[in-house]
Order: sequence, then C-alpha cells, then structure tokens
Amino acid sequence: MIKRTFLAVSIMAAAIGLIGCGSPDPTPPVRVSIIGLNDFHGALQATPANVVVADPANPAGTRVSVGGAAFLGTMITKLKSENPGNTLVVGAGDMVGATPVISALFNDEPTIDVLNMIGMDISSVGNHEFDKGAAELQRLQKGGCLPRSADGLRGIVGVDTCMNNGKFAGAKFQYLAANVIDVNSKQTVLPAFAIRTVAGQDIAFIGLTLKNTPSVVTPAGVAGLSFTDEVATVNSLVPELLAKGVSAIVVLIHEGGMTTASTINDKSCPGISGDIVKIADRFDPRVDAVISGHTHQEYVCTRPDGKLLTQTGFNGRAVTKIDMMISPDTKRVISKTANNFPVINNNVVMVAGAPVPLPAGVTPLTPDPAVAALVQRVVTLSAPLTSRVIGNIPMPLTRTANMAGESQVGSIIADAYLDGTSGPSFGSNPAEIGLTNSGGIRANLPNTVVTFGDLFTVTPFGNNLVTIDLTGTQLLRVLEQQWEAPQPVPGRIMQVSNGFTYTWDASKPFGAPSGMGNRVIASSMKLKGVPIEMSRTYRVTINNFMASGGDNYTVFIQGKNSQSSDIDIDAGVAYFRKLGTVPTPPLNRITRIN
Repeated sequence: MIKRTFLAVSIMAAAIGLIGCGSPDPTPPVRVSIIGLNDFHGALQATPANVVVADPANPAGTRVSVGGAAFLGTMITKLKSENPGNTLVVGAGDMVGATPVISALFNDEPTIDVLNMIGMDISSVGNHEFDKGAAELQRLQKGGCLPRSADGLRGIVGVDTCMNNGKFAGAKFQYLAANVIDVNSKQTVLPAFAIRTVAGQDIAFIGLTLKNTPSVVTPAGVAGLSFTDEVATVNSLVPELLAKGVSAIVVLIHEGGMTTASTINDKSCPGISGDIVKIADRFDPRVDAVISGHTHQEYVCTRPDGKLLTQTGFNGRAVTKIDMMISPDTKRVISKTANNFPVINNNVVMVAGAPVPLPAGVTPLTPDPAVAALVQRVVTLSAPLTSRVIGNIPMPLTRTANMAGESQVGSIIADAYLDGTSGPSFGSNPAEIGLTNSGGIRANLPNTVVTFGDLFTVTPFGNNLVTIDLTGTQLLRVLEQQWEAPQPVPGRIMQVSNGFTYTWDASKPFGAPSGMGNRVIASSMKLKGVPIEMSRTYRVTINNFMASGGDNYTVFIQGKNSQSSDIDIDAGVAYFRKLGTVPTPPLNRITRIN
C-alpha cells in the first residue's frame, strides 16, 4: 500500500511539473499615455484667465493663472517625459475658429503651426473647424496658400496666408471626422478613425463632432455635408476596429457636458449632466475613454460601465493625462486613470488688489522658447493693426450675463449693429432693432482704451450684418426660440440694442406647441417705450449666421427684404470712432421675473 501511494504521488507531482512548464508567466502589462485637450481656439497668448485648483491650506481651492501656447508646450513636454515614447497628444475639436486676431489674421495658420510644434498627433473636428467650410478645413490639413489681399480692415481679416517663406505645410497631425459625410461622394470628409501603435499595442481613435453642428455653423460652412448620429457612428466602427486587433478604443468627440465641481482637479465629477452623458453611456462597452469638448468645462469622470469621460475646459488652460495599463496577452485595458493638469503660467492672479499666492509646492511653468518665438513673431506681424486705438470705454466691461441674460459687451455690440445699419445709406428703410447671439461674443473688453485687437477678440467671426423685415409676431416667436432645442445651451439669450425692451418669465415651460411663445410676455415688448404691434413690420439687424438660422433661430430665415452690409468688426470700429468714448450700457433692456 505504501509503495503504490508513493508512486501515485510521484506521478501527480511530475504531471503538475509538466503543466507548469507548459504555461509561461503572463506578459507584464504596458502603460500607454494619452494627453488630451479641446477647444484651443487659437489661444496663442496667455490672457487674464484663471482656474481653481485644490489647495490643502484653502478648502475652497486657490485661483491660479493659466494658459498660453508656450506654457502649454512645456506642460505637454513634461507629461510626455513621464512615459517617454509611449505618449500621444490628441484633441477633441475647435482647435481653430473663434480665434484671437493674431491667429485669425493669418487664417489660423499660426495655430496649426503651434499645434504641430507641441506634438499634436490626432484631433477630431469640432463645429468651428467648419466656420469657413470643408475646403478650408482640407487646406489646414494638407497645406497650401490662399490669395493675398491688403485692402484694410475689411480685407485683411482672413486673407493673409503663407507667412513662412511663402509656404504653409498644413497640419502634421491627423484630423478625424467619422460622422461628417460628403452628400455627393457618401464618404467621410476626413478619415473616421486612426490607429497608432504605442508600447507595442494598437490604439484606435475615433473622431467626430456633434450631430447638431449645422445649427451652430453658418450654412455656407456645412454646405454639401451631413452629420450623422454620434452613438450610431461610433458603435458601427467598434467591430471593425476589434477585427483589426486593437487593444484600446478612445473616442474624441466635440460634444460635452457640465458639472458642479469647484476645482479643476475634482475627480468626483459632481452633478455631471448634458448631452455627452447619454451619448457616452450608449457607446459600445469596448470604448475605453471618451475625450470630449464643446462646453468649455473641466471634468474627469468614470461612468458606471467604467468608461473614462474627460474635458479640459478651453483655450489651453489645462490638459488631461490618461494612463492605461494594457495586457499584451489579452489586448485589453486592465486599468486606467485620468487627471486634469492646469497649465500654470507666470502671471499673478489679483483679488481685491492683492496677489494670490500659489498653493504650497506649486510653481509656474517655464515657457517653451520655440513656441514663444513663434507666437511673438505673429504678434509682431499683426501689431500695426491690432494696436490701433479705435475708442474708449469708461471702465472695463464684461461679457458675463446677468440673471436676465444681458451683458455689457453684448449690449454694445447690439448697439453697433443698429448704428451701422440705420444711417443715411439705409435711406427710408433703416434698422430699428439690433440683435446678436451671445455665442458670438467671445471676450471681455478689459481696458479703458480699446484697440482693434480688443474688439476683434470680442467678435472674431467676420460676419456680415443683415437687415430684414420681421412682423411683431415673428419677433416674439424668435425670442421664444432662445429656450428651444437644439441650441447648444438652451436659454442662451440674444443681446438687444438700446430702445428695445421685453420681459420673460423663468417659471414658464420651454417651447410652445402653438408657436406663440411661453416665456416672453408679449405685452412687455416695446420699442422706445411703444408696445410692439404683432401685425406691424419692423426692420431688424442681425448677423449672417443668425440670418441663416444659426443657433436654431429659424424664424430669421422667414425675414423679408434682406439687405446685407458691413462685417460686424467694421460696424464696431465705426461705432467706437463715432462716439469716441462708448458709455457703459445699463443692463435694463431685458427683464426676468420668477
């Protein structure tokens, strides 16, 4: 008995040994890093922007000064050094468009050059990539020059190109547009996805923009294009990518949400809401991370199914770093983390006239010298125009809206619209009301001396003014459209010119089946104190983006007797020069109740 037992144990031990020899240890996981940013908007220079960061000495957090392409370049270099050779830099759209004058004067070529310099690898398109149409987007991707002109304020904007020895090479990074279809060819206008090999693993990136892009871009910018559903587009591509053997799938999408986080690096993602939530949660479970944009928020979230969902704000004020541990054996992500990092520059935040000290252990970044030199070059080239003084204001003014939706800067722009279309050249048919969309007001007026560069930064789109006939009924209806989908932010209030007033009731529901409005109190609408008559026709000036139905203002398309005139920046310059000092507008044109 003893011999037989010993023999059995020996045989079993040998078998176990053989099994062990046939099962090698698992291959160690590898780390893949992704640096994400969104909504850069050509913010080449550092501005008085700040964000709140966590501070052990201050429970409410501390404000730090952020932004500037040279500091962004240093931050990206620093983060790349943490995982050298295994890090990619990606974007979630609006890298160009709505840009400051020093980029816009040169058709955003300086912005593309900077993104090349800081090592951008891939970016989705955003709605602003279509501001000047698909052909211009293709030029930014592939390179080439536009015709030159030098006919002053009107012509110089958007026509000076190829400032680098007469050449522009285009983006070294790849733009992606999975849900943007050419209606004639039935193909995407740019590749739907890109696969990059990092640390021996194939990583897939799907890039797309919000399907409602046509509602936030002038029709000329999206002519001949269709925009498909975000979820359906991504989920249709996942099987193809898995068949190619990718180890991870990352979605770069120009659509976003909002949170109630008080600091930029709050990873609890409180109160996350917005379109991106329902979109990301419906993406195929094999999507590992969603890098979002459009809403200019900062968040790092983990969704219930484990997907990472991130956004970095806007203007290069922060970046996200995602680290994924991938098993080479299973080609699956086994863990992942994400963090937002503020791009802290060397400006000082002032509160009540006193400098705010940085949190302990936090130091400003050193600007990247090559990027700084490129930015300084375009600053120097544009200085003769941007530094030209056009007028004054009694005090710095803000675009921040009050509870009713009015802003100081927005009111001035609406007044300039009206003034520019009610002079002698309009004869017996001048404008009576000026309206502008708040989304077109891009900056504050921070100095009492106002330059062309200041005003251009406020209104960088170069939209033509369009004056149309609207009945009182149509005017009421278009005001109601301020709260109706598919606006990017329902309730984005239009700015109105002096003399036009109305009241809206915040307790009323959005939309109206009758098409007559729920929130705007019709009897409150007045022009120079006289009630608006529903049957009377009024001359209203807007910009061509609004006139073509942008921001869901479809009633403007119904306007009669359309007359196009100056571009908005010219009207603004003329308004400042006419008055010399433009008075601070009292915010009493729009009233909110309840």
